Amino acid sequence: MATDPLVGEWELTADINGLTGIRTSYETGKGNVTKFTKTTYEQTRDGKSISTGTYSITTYQSLITKKEENQIVYDGKVNETKNYFTIDNNTLTISVDAYDGPSTIYTRIR
Repeated sequence: MATDPLVGEWELTADINGLTGIRTSYETGKGNVTKFTKTTYEQTRDGKSISTGTYSITTYQSLITKKEENQIVYDGKVNETKNYFTIDNNTLTISVDAYDGPSTIYTRIR
């Protein structure tokens, strides 16, 4: 991938439970942010860092969508559960590639 569309800051706006479909919304401005540089990420919740590391983007054939998707590989763990992402305007959706997998929705803030 020539340019990394993830680079920037993304504020958590919602989680969707994969089993129930229930959406949990998050109030903006509460410090629930994920930052991506070209090679690293940092997740904060309530303004406190909860995880940091490296990431890369690969493509693979999704079990759910049956098409090629962009996978986020966190900390070099290729064989971990696959997380694919889509970006529509300033909305980032990260989904677990499983029939009962959850999704997380972010809005670009930078």
